Amino acid sequence: MAESTRTGRVVKVLYADDAKPFVLFELADDDGPVVVAAQAAGVAPGQQVRVTGDFRDHPKYGRRFRATSLLAMAPEKREGLLAWLGSGRVPGVGPKLAARILEHFGADTRQALETGAERLAACPGIGERKAAAIARAWQGERLARETFVLLCDLGLTPSQASRAARVFGEEAPARVKADPYDLARVVPGIGFRTADAIAMRMGVEPGSPLRLRAAARYVLESAAEAGHLYLPGDVLAQEAARVTDRPEEAVREAIRILVAGGEAVQEAGPDGPLVFQAGLWRAEVQAARRLRLLAAQDARSIPVDDVRVGDLALAPSQLRALRTVASAPVAVLTGGPGTGKTTVVSALLHAGQRAGRKVVLAAPTGRAAMRMKEATGHDAKTLHRLLEYSPRDGRFQRNEAQPLDADWVVVDECSMLDALLLDSLLRAVAPGTRLTLVGDADQLPPVGPGDPFRALASSGTVPVARLTEVFRQGAGSAIVEAAHRILAGDEPETSRPRGDEPGDFHVTIREDPEDIARMVETLVVDRIPARFGLDPRTDVQVLAPMRKGDCGTDALNRRLRARLNPDAAERAGLAPGDRVIQNRNNYDREVFNGDIGSVVSAGADGSLVVRFEDREVRFDPEEADDLSLAHAITVHKSQGSEFPAVVVVLATQHWVMLRRNLLYTAVTRGRRLVVVCGSRRAIRVALDNARIEPRNTRMVERLRGE
Repeated sequence: MAESTRTGRVVKVLYADDAKPFVLFELADDDGPVVVAAQAAGVAPGQQVRVTGDFRDHPKYGRRFRATSLLAMAPEKREGLLAWLGSGRVPGVGPKLAARILEHFGADTRQALETGAERLAACPGIGERKAAAIARAWQGERLARETFVLLCDLGLTPSQASRAARVFGEEAPARVKADPYDLARVVPGIGFRTADAIAMRMGVEPGSPLRLRAAARYVLESAAEAGHLYLPGDVLAQEAARVTDRPEEAVREAIRILVAGGEAVQEAGPDGPLVFQAGLWRAEVQAARRLRLLAAQDARSIPVDDVRVGDLALAPSQLRALRTVASAPVAVLTGGPGTGKTTVVSALLHAGQRAGRKVVLAAPTGRAAMRMKEATGHDAKTLHRLLEYSPRDGRFQRNEAQPLDADWVVVDECSMLDALLLDSLLRAVAPGTRLTLVGDADQLPPVGPGDPFRALASSGTVPVARLTEVFRQGAGSAIVEAAHRILAGDEPETSRPRGDEPGDFHVTIREDPEDIARMVETLVVDRIPARFGLDPRTDVQVLAPMRKGDCGTDALNRRLRARLNPDAAERAGLAPGDRVIQNRNNYDREVFNGDIGSVVSAGADGSLVVRFEDREVRFDPEEADDLSLAHAITVHKSQGSEFPAVVVVLATQHWVMLRRNLLYTAVTRGRRLVVVCGSRRAIRVALDNARIEPRNTRMVERLRGE
């Protein structure tokens, strides 16, 4: 089919993935609306674009215009006004009415807004009361409004403009004009590709050193998001050159400038230079140094041989583990589900208190801390609360100058600790304080960069107590049995009912992805509530390896939302009754990445009130962007959490993510019930793939002093 060119305004972004990049949007031009698919990023509603391509028929999504090129036109000055009027800042005024106001007044829109309510009331569809409300909103917070309008004129979306204004204040337009890549460096939720698109619209040259340095930062940041602390210098240069379509030598010069300016650190490696983000390099170096110093301390062994937990004496393997951690200044306690880690921690707590030691318990997440508190009967805090994070200062208050008031610090779920959080913890552990790190080394590595718990456990530099004998739930939970079978590479089996009680582990085989998705829906909405009396909205959590595909979390969330919250299914944003997850730490609200709640109310301006556990939190419109549907979440997002019931989804379309430790981690998230739903081949692939994806880190070498 012959190519054609269409020019028009972006009406609505239907789907965007800046990582690929890829965008699907509705375009309005003289020939009417059309759905456009393009390899691009940073496309925003209201933006003028020119696309070249042809029409294609998609087997699932119908007819759409496939763009081979997309050119963002210079933003019109009307776009900022349109964005402000339609942003929800004025009750009762949305995008449609905003567009009508601009159409009516044209180039005189700003003058009409300045004039006041009487002139605004002349616009069709605006009464005196609404005109007065618009006029009041326009006159109020003038500086914030002008900042917002100018940012939108530069090409930012309303949400992005709000974030930038919050971070930069009234200097935001000047900062963006001076260096649009500051958006990616400083403003949460704005990445390099979005900033780059804005820079291109502003006329930044493709070979600008500003752009090349930003690209190198982006590649290092992307590597950190994948868990790596560094990249080989050649790999960094090649990838940054690919991203910018510039020569490698030009990129290498940009990298040299980053190193000279202290933004990056270059270190000699066995096959060439290694390049770190400066903060990550410092975190790893300092954490290793502090661990070596703590481990070298003299520590008197605490008597533990007669310790009991309640009326129960410890099993021999548990007692050996307790002796190990009680005799060392730094120790690792690791083991799978049911092996008694919590029992050993409870005994450790009792022994420490009996010996007059102040023992402090903590965990990376709120859910993990709560489980620790319930199991031990002793207060346990999240690490952020223990270290007293201050949103105002952007740092932890507990550090070398003000260390923790503790003789013994015990941290659970340490497989979730990344390099930065471990470094922050160690800064606050004073000399003479014992440190015991507890976790399951067979689970997935942390979401953040590094894998320090596994590195410490394998380094040979501190005592490691490994629990392997299963004790939990008497004759044994089928969930625990399945988890250990998975670790051994054996297929888990559906458990048999015990009397009137149905089994707690089930495998449901479906081969086709669509069949798998339908069965997941049936399990969550119908079968599990009917058989186990669980609430599908709060008690049943679906876990999948990835977001994309028919069996990814995005598609499953849409399917489950249509059944569990049908009143919200047709709404574009989140709505009351939606189960949601926080995707970024929000220290101001004390809500952290991975926290799950439910929407209580939604404001016309895009604000939300969400209930988390026992408290309600209000999110401003730009903060609400960090929330997403959570009827289904990725396995990685579930780390540190437990749920009454878990449905684990495995399909062959998840191929690149199918690993034994992923399946193991997913299964161990369920307390009362686990159902694995997927294809037999996908399960087998996961079981056979015991390889742990290596991360670029030098923690083991630094711990050993190499």
